Amino acid sequence: MAFSSPDRSRRRVTSGLLALPAAASLGALGAGCAAPPALPAPEGAEPLPVPRLRVGDRWRYLLINRYNRSRIGEASVEVLAIGAEIRLRIDLGDGRPPFEERYADAWSVVVEGTFDSLISFETPLPLVPPGARAGMSLRSGTRYRSDRSNDVLSWNQQLSATRWEQVQVPAGSFVALRIERRVWFKHPDVFRYDSERSDTLWYAPQVGRWVMREWTGDFMSGGPMARAERAREDWVIWQLAAWEPAR
Repeated sequence: MAFSSPDRSRRRVTSGLLALPAAASLGALGAGCAAPPALPAPEGAEPLPVPRLRVGDRWRYLLINRYNRSRIGEASVEVLAIGAEIRLRIDLGDGRPPFEERYADAWSVVVEGTFDSLISFETPLPLVPPGARAGMSLRSGTRYRSDRSNDVLSWNQQLSATRWEQVQVPAGSFVALRIERRVWFKHPDVFRYDSERSDTLWYAPQVGRWVMREWTGDFMSGGPMARAERAREDWVIWQLAAWEPAR
């Protein structure tokens, strides 16, 4: 199911980025507010326990545009099936039609729709490092297809489980493991190149899923007749508003 085109008002070309390397730009602008202080791991939380998902588990998130702090939508997530794959129904509440995400296991995604298109990976890709604990990192790569292109494109990422933090979201306060995901990939838009993405999630064992997630990215933009410049992707944060285990 195809997504609509991303909302151009959510992103901007930032002239200050032109003088910065990509890593510096993402580090400075993708971090959001000052990070909470590090906390010791909760008892029994390391290595991170695998969630026991059930059909009917639900989570609801507020989606915020980090550029202007406006509310984009209200996403709902529901477990549809658990078997050879875990299937989730996701409605972003921002005008795009609902879609399904698929996972090979609780933390390894096969089809993902968090960003500006629905993408399918050739091999399952971890969003959370297996056996995650603070200080752990994992590098992996695969190829993917997007619903915006017929091409098979490259995707490489590094996950870093940095530390435990106290996170405040509309659903309450949670102790969560901060997991930073850096992605280097080829975008389906041929006029984008040198694409990088920063995707940080705060995973709370208490709710069996992340309670906050923030992503953005930047890329070089320009065609044969245009001067190349570094531009920003959307900058979106998800905040847990409520969750409901299956009955």
